[in-house]
Amino acid sequence: MALIAESKYTSPWSTGVPYSIKDKASNFKLEIPSVKLSIPYSLKDGDLVKGKILKVEDTDKKDYLALQGKEIDFVLYSLLSVDYLFISREYWERIFREYGLVLAFYVSVRLENAIRKDGNKVSLYTMADLKA
Repeated sequence: MALIAESKYTSPWSTGVPYSIKDKASNFKLEIPSVKLSIPYSLKDGDLVKGKILKVEDTDKKDYLALQGKEIDFVLYSLLSVDYLFISREYWERIFREYGLVLAFYVSVRLENAIRKDGNKVSLYTMADLKA
């Protein structure tokens, strides 16, 4: 079971990556309500959220089937009532950049667990899937 999240079209954050996570995060992000992730699981800025890619398509609606099922990491940054999940720099460089997804793209993911900065692993929604 997991938290299912998707972007309308993710694109670089216009103000740049927040300073506290800039070493680990790319400019590309998903947004989900904090009540579905950081609040119930007591996650903090900089924690990693891990999952699998369900679907990726570019602005021309081209599907990237080769990316389905690939693992992906996000770096959490919370602001007010929104959790911003920035695609980790490593995964963006290794996956999205190499497929030419450097402007805007749609992505849906299955978020399965989080790794806190202290190394503790937290499983997300173990009894049911929840759509963000």
